[in-house]
Amino acid sequence: MTDLVDEDELLEPSPPKRWRAIALTTIRFVPTVVSIGCAIMAGYFTYMTANKKPPADMATLAVSIIKSDNASPEMRDWAADVLGIQTDIRMPAKSIQQ
Repeated sequence: MTDLVDEDELLEPSPPKRWRAIALTTIRFVPTVVSIGCAIMAGYFTYMTANKKPPADMATLAVSIIKSDNASPEMRDWAADVLGIQTDIRMPAKSIQQ
């Protein structure tokens, strides 16, 4: 009669097939994990940069430049940037100097 092959030998894949399956699974999931990780880190750094407050002495200097009558437009722009004021929205000077 015919020799029967042990069932364990049939179910166990050969090492190259096993490594190939692991490599294909890795290739499928690693780019997604890396992309999500990079997006999280970019969002974190953007949040931290946007919500960082200027040092107190720079904020005081910026407020004094905006309140002064003889400050140049470049200095006023710098002061507005330091304080986070949007300069593309026009507002009367009286509302700033109150």
